[in-house]
Amino acid sequence: MPDAMTDTMTGRATSPRALFGHPPGLMLLFLVEMWERFSFYGMRTLLIVYLTAVVLPDAGHVAGYATLCALLHLDPATAGPVRISSELYGLYSGCVYLTPLLGGLLADRLFGKRATIIAGGALIVAGHLLLTTRHWFLAALLLVVIGTGGVKGNIAAQVADLYEPGDPRRERGFSIFYVGINVGATAAPIVCSALAGTLGWNAAFMATSIGMIAGLALYAFGAAHLPDRQAPDPAAAAPARTGGGSFAILAVLTLAATFLWISYEQQANALVRWMAASPSDMGLAWLQAIPPAMVLCGTPLLTRHWSARARAGREPGPGSKMLIGAAIVLVMQLLLAVLSLAGGGKAPPGWVVALYFAGWEIGDLYFSPAAMGVFSRLARPGFEAVTMAVWYLTVFAGNIASGWIGGMWGSVGISAYWFIVAALTAVGVAGMAVCRPLIARAPHAVPQDA
Repeated sequence: MPDAMTDTMTGRATSPRALFGHPPGLMLLFLVEMWERFSFYGMRTLLIVYLTAVVLPDAGHVAGYATLCALLHLDPATAGPVRISSELYGLYSGCVYLTPLLGGLLADRLFGKRATIIAGGALIVAGHLLLTTRHWFLAALLLVVIGTGGVKGNIAAQVADLYEPGDPRRERGFSIFYVGINVGATAAPIVCSALAGTLGWNAAFMATSIGMIAGLALYAFGAAHLPDRQAPDPAAAAPARTGGGSFAILAVLTLAATFLWISYEQQANALVRWMAASPSDMGLAWLQAIPPAMVLCGTPLLTRHWSARARAGREPGPGSKMLIGAAIVLVMQLLLAVLSLAGGGKAPPGWVVALYFAGWEIGDLYFSPAAMGVFSRLARPGFEAVTMAVWYLTVFAGNIASGWIGGMWGSVGISAYWFIVAALTAVGVAGMAVCRPLIARAPHAVPQDA
């Protein structure tokens, strides 16, 4: 067997150990992200039900609960468990995408990506182990939030580090990395909801802890084989290739993506409430495994299709992929609203699965990996992790908004609720349409853009 092979797009020699023609380090980051996401999505699956059925009925014994309600301007006596759990869920699931900004700054400016990722992973493990100690429940969430800040953006930035700035394989590399996210996200709802139903909450949350321990161990042993590009000298970075025009693209893209995530985050909030038989019903938690399963099935097919289009010089550029994906999401959201109207507000399970859980994810296959690639391409030298953290900031803002909008559930009609979400999704599509031609002219843009 020869020692190297040649990538058909770049002409550069690649290792035979490469993953589908990509750098070998991608496999390690794939596995680390897979286990970290198993931990995250396992907890995410349990959180709304655990809050409603276990924590809130005895919330007076939870350290910091009264302070948290005051900060959220909620009166525990009148707000009700639906609103409190929705806003707390939105706050937590949003903040885990806010703290990567701090983690990115620490990595880019002080400690490097490796040390920051390892420290963050250790904090996540500690938080998960504390979750079933009810008195320290909020402290456990805080540890997970801070720890995720050290892991999330820096792992994605290390994926970008595997590729040279003009390498057209980058977006396809992020698609493969995205599969790792969704392997964990597929397994977690099934495993953790089954454990909660059969062995109890302690067993379910222990599984999420084991997932993070596995990811942390893999990274600690394999990180020495990954690039860890440090910040350049400020004087050298002054004539940065990323100027005001790229900053404007990132600003519009950040706002547009936020509106798409408002739609996505309904699946673990309002959609659970719509389809569940009771507030403490875990019977439909497995549905949250469908979207990542769609990613697992669709990514190899789509990546192969794009590679074939690339060889013919007709692969859509990242701006086009994002716009196509956003448009698919909007269509699915509108169809869901129409179905709720036709059904008198009742949830039609088969159609919900087909449209929201499956159809939405087809759009995400186009949108998310391409967006991650664009953010990494437009990063200013020395601020790669921070720029990837801005991508996760869109998820933070979407989660916070989703939690606030979820609090409207029950106070407006069901069909009206879903049409409101569809209207917000349309704003995101409009933003993607504005970004598309700008991305094609940005520094290090992929030359083909259909």
